[in-house]
Amino acid sequence: MWNREIRKKEEFTVDEHEQRLVWVKDKAGNEYVCRVMDLKDPSRVSDDDLRNCVDDASRAINVGD
Repeated sequence: MWNREIRKKEEFTVDEHEQRLVWVKDKAGNEYVCRVMDLKDPSRVSDDDLRNCVDDASRAINVGD
């Protein structure tokens, strides 16, 4: 049996600002999903900013039809 802790819902409350996500593109046109709070300037995304983002991976694997 797994030992699980029961925690109150309030302990997991996340600030609304931390939940805001945006789509951004790098100079090569690759798309990423980023938290707004992780971007220094959402209109100019740097490589450093992209380290905290998730690549949409549309170019990673061609699975075919």
